[in-house]
Amino acid sequence: MNDRNRLPYDKPSVNESPSEHNGSSDISQRGTRIRRSALWAAYGDALGWISEMTDASGLKRRTGGPPLREPIAWKRRIGGRAGVTASLPKGCYSDDSQLRLATSRAIRPDGFDVEAFAKVELPVWLSYALGGGRSTSVAATRLGKPRSSWFANSFKGWTASGGNGAAMRVQPHVWAARTPDYPESFILDIVRNTICTHSHPRGLMGAILHALSVARAISTGNCPSPRDLQADIEIAEHLPAIMNPDTELQYWLTAFERESGGFDDAWAQAIRETREAVQLVAEPMPELSGVERYRNIINRLDLRNPKCRGSGTLTAVAAVGLTWCEKRPIETMRIAANALGTDTDTIATMAGAILGATVEVDPPIEVLDSELFRTEADRLTEIAAGRTPSSHQYPDLLHWSAPKTRADALVQSDGTYVVRGLGRVAETPDEPLVGPKGKFQWQWIKLESGQTLLIKRRPKLAPEIASDCPSVVEEHGTVPVEPTVKERRRGDSVKPPLDNRSVTGQPAVEPPRPAKASQPSARSVAATLSLVETHINDDRVVGRALRKVVRKGSRGEIHEFTGKLIDLLRDSGRP
Repeated sequence: MNDRNRLPYDKPSVNESPSEHNGSSDISQRGTRIRRSALWAAYGDALGWISEMTDASGLKRRTGGPPLREPIAWKRRIGGRAGVTASLPKGCYSDDSQLRLATSRAIRPDGFDVEAFAKVELPVWLSYALGGGRSTSVAATRLGKPRSSWFANSFKGWTASGGNGAAMRVQPHVWAARTPDYPESFILDIVRNTICTHSHPRGLMGAILHALSVARAISTGNCPSPRDLQADIEIAEHLPAIMNPDTELQYWLTAFERESGGFDDAWAQAIRETREAVQLVAEPMPELSGVERYRNIINRLDLRNPKCRGSGTLTAVAAVGLTWCEKRPIETMRIAANALGTDTDTIATMAGAILGATVEVDPPIEVLDSELFRTEADRLTEIAAGRTPSSHQYPDLLHWSAPKTRADALVQSDGTYVVRGLGRVAETPDEPLVGPKGKFQWQWIKLESGQTLLIKRRPKLAPEIASDCPSVVEEHGTVPVEPTVKERRRGDSVKPPLDNRSVTGQPAVEPPRPAKASQPSARSVAATLSLVETHINDDRVVGRALRKVVRKGSRGEIHEFTGKLIDLLRDSGRP
């Protein structure tokens, strides 16, 4: 589809309200599905992480001998050669669930705060990451730089980042969607989240296809069928047209095409590859057991091949295919975790997010921080219902600077510990583990929000930076009703949906349009600065940005913007 100015689908029906659509009126039922989706996703991660990147003898060492059937306490090297061997508690989860929680925190009643996700969550995550692919780690490091921006996060190999590191974390966008069976209500946020770290069409396609699979499970209570997957691929095919009116995504698209060539052709290739992958795994195999059928899927997709193992598209297809092999969730998770040589934890966590929304049982074992997973699932359900639950309060991004190194996120304030950007520490259950040369330590902590971290730190902590510690919960328990994040990006235009069908095959419903923004917030000023930096040599862009802030910003915002604009112009050599 080469004509980005033409939308090849019809206007939605607006005779129904979202609450009348496909059983969505029962918010309690939907909340239960969301909660189980979150819990089974975390359970699959905790189980599959034990067998990730090891062989049969290595797994035997990790389990102490018995077969892997449930999450256990085990040991793993953390921090590479200069790190430590840490004892991981029963149910400990990996970077998959860590980044899912980071995504969840960045979703507020007014939308997904991609600036906070990119500039706070991802750089700080590096200090407590338990695993993580190369693309995610390099991208997060780059986003920690003062002049990087989420829609222009270029690093070596950024256009080739097609792994599953984004697909594994995007479920909260679906959980918080008011109309999960209306794809356009969440797809652009999936794209924003993804391109912070993964810009290759395979990474994007994997994230979108998985989100649509979770949306079907939430909306219908059933796992997607092969026919559903093909229909979702048709929905994803329209992505270039959907992105077209979005200014920030157009900046990213221009940078991608300058680096890697035409996006439309690359996207069409990803669509073809995904269709072929679905066809490979969709063949009925009734005579095979669940283990045998999944082994067949692994072989057909070549998931033990290092070149295919972490593919965003293949992982998304494999996760759905796994749900066709075994309907009992506990057995499904065991099958995934014992498929050595594959990406065990990511396939298990993505399959758990889908299958969890369709079953009537919770996981048999509480994973680490299970109460936090429940709380976040319930908070996102409240947002989906149109309510305004309390949300994580980030530092003012105009004054925020990410930790300089992975050891600088943990600081000290008034005798207590603080994780920069994430909040105060409630518990420090153990003494720090000291690295080989004594320069760095790793310490288990528990935040007031309820999340447990094994964080890299310095032996002597720096003091807290002024205005750097957010409140985990606002004083009155709610956030002010402000113009939505999406409105600050796109005015109050609402585009037609992906086609005249929802993901359930019913007529699509247009979600309600929020109020138009009246003035920029600190986050929108930060986004404008990022935009200006990217186009510092384009006087038209700089002039429009200055006019926007002067017309709509407060005096303080104007002062901050003009001061930083002067610095940018001086550094560019263009006064």
